[in-house]
Amino acid sequence: MKEALVLIAKAPLEGMVKTRLAGVLSPTETTELYVNFLSDTFAIMSSVWRERETVSLVLCYSPEGEEESFEAVEREGSLMLAQRGNDFGERLFNCFKDLLESGFDSVVLIGSDSPTLPEEYVFEAFENLKDDNDVVFGPSEDGGYYLIAMRVLHQELFKEIPWSTSEVMEATVKQAEKARLNLIKLPVWYDVDTPEDFEKLKQELASDREKARFTRKYLKKLEKERKMKV
Repeated sequence: MKEALVLIAKAPLEGMVKTRLAGVLSPTETTELYVNFLSDTFAIMSSVWRERETVSLVLCYSPEGEEESFEAVEREGSLMLAQRGNDFGERLFNCFKDLLESGFDSVVLIGSDSPTLPEEYVFEAFENLKDDNDVVFGPSEDGGYYLIAMRVLHQELFKEIPWSTSEVMEATVKQAEKARLNLIKLPVWYDVDTPEDFEKLKQELASDREKARFTRKYLKKLEKERKMKV
């Protein structure tokens, strides 16, 4: 059994990531925050990897040629795979396609916007795939999903989807139901995209001192520099 745990992410290039936080953070700060999000997400993935010997960690990144931009990210032993495709749906599909065709028996893919994602949700995704379910989703509060997992390619899940809208999850579920796929939904979690999400993250970190140590350390640094409340 070979399992892939994949982080799909943009390269941390200034002005290209976390742009909706521009009202509360500078371009440099948003990029630095994003790097720490990536490091915290890899910490979650590494925790899963240490407990599941069948798991390999993969960074599926864009754009191709920006491998060096991830050097600031704390990640251990991960493979790197360049994204391919003209839109987000094609890139997601090709990530699954490349990994399943290379010999992985199951693929769990997570996004880069949830640095406090409970690791048990990732474990649940792998276990649900073992129970002969076709696809596992982790719905996000904004109408998208923070996780998608499959054992077999289902291209229809990435077609006719209004990407970057609040209708992504609903449209994807409709495609799954139309194809008569057995699907499982994990608990809802949240992405950090907007200033409101950013405030929610800070409140969560204030109430749970164990989560997202890289992001926490960075926010404390910002607090000192800008007297921001964390």
